[in-house]
Amino acid sequence: MKNFFKRSLSALFLLGIFSFTFASSNDSYFLILISIIFFISLYEMSLLLMLKKIENFLYWFSTLILYIFFIFDIYIFNSIIVISALFWIFIAPYSVLKGKIFLNSMKFLYGLIILLGLFVSVSYLYANDKFLLLLSLIIVWVSDIFAYLTGKLYGKTKLAPKVSPGKSLEGIYGAIFANLLLVLVLSKFFDYSFIYLVLLSLVVIPLSIYGDLFESLLKRNAKIKDSGNLIPGHGGVLDRIDGLCSTIPVIAVMYLFGFAI
Repeated sequence: MKNFFKRSLSALFLLGIFSFTFASSNDSYFLILISIIFFISLYEMSLLLMLKKIENFLYWFSTLILYIFFIFDIYIFNSIIVISALFWIFIAPYSVLKGKIFLNSMKFLYGLIILLGLFVSVSYLYANDKFLLLLSLIIVWVSDIFAYLTGKLYGKTKLAPKVSPGKSLEGIYGAIFANLLLVLVLSKFFDYSFIYLVLLSLVVIPLSIYGDLFESLLKRNAKIKDSGNLIPGHGGVLDRIDGLCSTIPVIAVMYLFGFAI
């Protein structure tokens, strides 16, 4: 229970920071916030991937160059959003099911696909539909907290024992139940219907689970427990945003192509 409260407090703290930047009329606050998160996550990801010198150079150089390009022109990055979404829809599930990293020889590209994909997707949704982004953040973090709590209390059926022995089907049921209650409450405060929010949850929850499991696969491969120790009760920044990495690009692609839920 102690870790549950730490995870909850860290999620509320991050949600509070995001909400502040959303409410601010100065968009530079938001850019600074997500840039800080982006670079910390890049560092943690580089440790997880255990890159060789040349791979590490390519990892940082290519990501930083594209980050600089992004600062000057967001519109050239629609392709990165699409590639990131396709990665989470097809490649990540395959890797999790097989229990091994797909295209291991090209793993330095994961910084681009996963983290730059998230960074650009978050920025795109922030510019076009802040409330959809905020709702997605809330659903992912509520899912994570209650999946953890329910799994700890009632977890018996392992979800992916080869990748993450701690994840259970009972945890997923807890996440779904908590989100049904959440969207019932949110539908009273936001200009979205209950059905809309349920459909959003049905997209977000399975994607966030794959994000969590894929990061667990990377950690298992690197033989480490957490990506870092910056966030109490949760580990590193990457441990906190793994569900967002897999969720936000897919939501952004749906919005980009006019298939917003």
